[in-house]
Amino acid sequence: MSSSGCAVAIDVGGTKISACLIDAAGLPRGRFDVQTDRRGGDEVVHQVIALAEQAAKGAHVLGVGVAVPAVVDRDRRVVTWAPNIRGWRNVSLAARLENALSVPAVLEYDGQASAVGEQWVGAARGVNNVVMLVIGTGIGGGIICDGRVYRGSDGVAGAIGWLSSGPSRARARGRRRVPGLESVVAGPAIARRGQRRRAQDVLAAAASGNARARSVIEASADLLGRAVADLVSLLNPDLVVLGGGVGAGLGSRLLPRIRATVRDRAQPISAKRVRVVVSALGTDAGLFGAARAVFGDSSLGKGVEA
Repeated sequence: MSSSGCAVAIDVGGTKISACLIDAAGLPRGRFDVQTDRRGGDEVVHQVIALAEQAAKGAHVLGVGVAVPAVVDRDRRVVTWAPNIRGWRNVSLAARLENALSVPAVLEYDGQASAVGEQWVGAARGVNNVVMLVIGTGIGGGIICDGRVYRGSDGVAGAIGWLSSGPSRARARGRRRVPGLESVVAGPAIARRGQRRRAQDVLAAAASGNARARSVIEASADLLGRAVADLVSLLNPDLVVLGGGVGAGLGSRLLPRIRATVRDRAQPISAKRVRVVVSALGTDAGLFGAARAVFGDSSLGKGVEA
C-alpha cells in the first residue's frame, strides 16, 4: 500500500478493545476503547466495526489492521479460534471490516503484532532478533528472527503461555485448559494468589508493602525469569521485551530480579548477550503492530518483513 494516509489499528483483547489512527511514521492520532462484550460472537464483531468506523471518521484511511488474541488463517483472513472470546471460531473478521469501511483489512495474531510494533517504533527498534512476551489476561508473544517475524507452521509461533517447564502446569478453567505458564503468571492467576480482584491490585499492594502481595509478585517474577531463561537458551536473541499490563508491571517493579534469574539459568553465551527490557509501547504494542501490517515493508525499508 502507499505510505501516504493512515491506518486504523485495532487491538482486540479478552477484556478490552482499543482502536487508534496511526500514520506511516508511527504517530498515533486519536484513541478509542471499549470493554469487550462478554457475550462474544457477533456482539464483539460489531464492537470492532464500530470502533474502526469511529477511528476512521474524517481521515484518509489506507486500511484496517487488527491484532487478535487468536489463531489466524492469514490466507483466508479468518479468525480460526480465539479462546478468550466466546464463540469466535471461523469468524470472517477481515471481510466484514472491508464491507463496512470499503478499505482493505488485515488480521494478525496479537503476540506477533506486539513484537512488530516494538520493532517498528518501540523498545526493539533496529533489533533483528527479538522475543516479545505479552502478559495480561493471558500470555502470548512473538518472535522476530533475522528481521523477520517467525510465524511457525500453523501461524501460532509465540504462544509462550503454553510453556510448561518448571513448576507451572496446565490446569482446567471451566471447560478450557489453561496453559502452563499462563496458569501461574497471567493476570487472573496473580489476582487469585494475591487475593485481589485484579493483578494490578496485587502489584499496587506489593508496592505499598503488603507482605502477601509482595511474596506473590516476587514468586511470579521468578517464574517469569525462568521462562525467559528457557527462551533465551533456545533462541539466542539480542533482546527480550516484557509487555502487556502484567508483564510491564512485573518488569517495572522487579526487572533486576528477572534479569538475575536469566543470567543464572540461561545458556551462558546467550545470557551474556541478551538484554531484557520493559516494553516502550506498553499495552499499545499490538496497535502499532496492526498498523505496521497495513503499511507493509515500504514504511520501514529494512526491518520486519511480514
